Amino acid sequence: MCGIAGAVSSQPLPERLLSDFTRALAHRGPDDSGTFLAPDRKSGLAHTRLSILDLSTAGHQPMGNADGVIWLSHNGEIYNFLELRRELERRGTTFRSRTDTEVLLKLYEAEGERCVNRLSGMFAFAILDLKRQKLLLARDRLGIKPLYFTERGGNFLFASEIKGLLAAGVPRAVDWQGIWDYFTFSFVPGPRTAFEGIRQLPPAHTLTLDLTTGRREIRRYWSPLASETEPLPSGPELTRRVREMVRTAVAEELVSDVPLGLFFSGGIDSTLLAAIVREVSPKPVKTFTVVFEGNPRFLHDDREYARFAARRLGTEHHELPVRLESPEEFLEMIRHVDQPFANSTLYLQYLIAQATRKHVTVALSGVGGDELFGGYPKYRLLPWAPLIGAIPAGLGGTATGLLRCFREDPAHPLLRRIRRTLRGAGLDLAGQYLRWAYGLNESEKQALWADWNRTEQPADSVRLIARIFSELPAGTDHYRKVFCAELETFLADNLLRYTDSATMAVALETRVPLLNHRLVKLSSRIRFRDKIRSGKTKRILIDAFRDLLPEAILRAPKRGFSPPQAAWMTQVLDQYFETTMTQKAVEEDGFFDWEAIQRFRGELKTGRRDSSGELLTLLMFDVWHRRQIRGAA
Repeated sequence: MCGIAGAVSSQPLPERLLSDFTRALAHRGPDDSGTFLAPDRKSGLAHTRLSILDLSTAGHQPMGNADGVIWLSHNGEIYNFLELRRELERRGTTFRSRTDTEVLLKLYEAEGERCVNRLSGMFAFAILDLKRQKLLLARDRLGIKPLYFTERGGNFLFASEIKGLLAAGVPRAVDWQGIWDYFTFSFVPGPRTAFEGIRQLPPAHTLTLDLTTGRREIRRYWSPLASETEPLPSGPELTRRVREMVRTAVAEELVSDVPLGLFFSGGIDSTLLAAIVREVSPKPVKTFTVVFEGNPRFLHDDREYARFAARRLGTEHHELPVRLESPEEFLEMIRHVDQPFANSTLYLQYLIAQATRKHVTVALSGVGGDELFGGYPKYRLLPWAPLIGAIPAGLGGTATGLLRCFREDPAHPLLRRIRRTLRGAGLDLAGQYLRWAYGLNESEKQALWADWNRTEQPADSVRLIARIFSELPAGTDHYRKVFCAELETFLADNLLRYTDSATMAVALETRVPLLNHRLVKLSSRIRFRDKIRSGKTKRILIDAFRDLLPEAILRAPKRGFSPPQAAWMTQVLDQYFETTMTQKAVEEDGFFDWEAIQRFRGELKTGRRDSSGELLTLLMFDVWHRRQIRGAA
């Protein structure tokens, strides 16, 4: 795992630009750094390296080809690099290192831009091809590795993180449409960012830039619902196919020249990964569970399930004590994500990564299992979507209002789920999905914002989901539509974004075997009833590995990897509204209606509704705006 950056300009690049990139991204690659500046000084690459394969200097980047006209800066891992290397060697290609980076460079020499279709892995890379006078950027199919870019005044710049672009002097202006969407999603959905003019390259896309004309083209190279000629098996044969593909994906991601372990909660996904690693690897399985210590009201505790599963599997289990006394430290996470981001799990992931990094350099994670195999409760609503959409919106609103008479218990979310379901009354599938899965709707945002006078009226956030649906083949069913929406929004811009930000902040490479692109494509074709059966989720995954999963783990209730956010907010974070985001400050800024904020606070304190998500969204925006916009002005 590494940090990459670069620039192309119509004028010679400033001397310090490339070194500014490496300083800003040093946390992503503490083992080595390097730069390459083209002979005309109008293009260049920068790299910071976290050494995982071939720890020698032969893996130094940016890496050039034999005649020095093609240069590569690569972040991530190409898991099928040994297979590709053998193929290239049969064609007469020679290698001077054992790295996947050199394989990627030689593959590009042989096949050009088409090389991206051959890759299995997580990656974001830049190839500066001085012979063909073009720059190629590429990002992996699911968006596991990030990549941002901007184009201003004849200058094109890109980097693994937004902070790299800001360090290069890119102006800090707010993208207000991105912020409007943030208040629904709790993250800024791509390809926008919170900064005007800075965009992320979408997952499964390449960007080519002509160095001579400046012409830029962005192209999608993969889709999870691409046509398949092979018929999908059913019954035992489908179960066998799932088992084979998951097992292959895990085995493929164990290649490493540095210590490797596994984030371990004792849930289905992490237990499954540990069981497979035990089968396919000759090395002991190292599992890591963080044991949070401190105020019991603030804790997330997986230790009992993890201990049980570790004993059954015989892993080399580590419990890492972490004190969690100050939830307000979550507000400091803004420096790692660079944008407003209100998923409090980011903080837990950071603490776990920080503790795990003391023992290993690479960690496997079960991220993706819920998205691929129907693990979330909201998926159970999909068969009922037509009926919910047929309920008059007014009737749904009345029922939601009546439910406000009952107190919400954050520890037992049934009432909240019913309310979310009713919010979708009278809406099409895109509108229902947005109400089920995310936060404020358009009218609620309008009530929160005191006066939207920063730019033209923003577009409705449902457009993002509607666009994803509209690009799918005709006849795509409800489940597959939501499956694709989850991949492009919740997974790419939320789960994978905080996973990369939190782990790379401490130079820990995290691999996600369940997001192998072939497995994703297979999952997209599996019928809804094979994933969720009689209200039980992940049925086909469980059927495929029942012999490896302890029965007690299968019977255990689903435990979300999330902190007690409502307790954090009421007992600690609410003080932010008394000390920093005060009524005076809110009214001076002119962004929000103070009375609307007070209503959210009152609902949470009285237990009428768990509005901690809305309040956290406000706090994180305020922290970001103070530090990244006002503080930098």
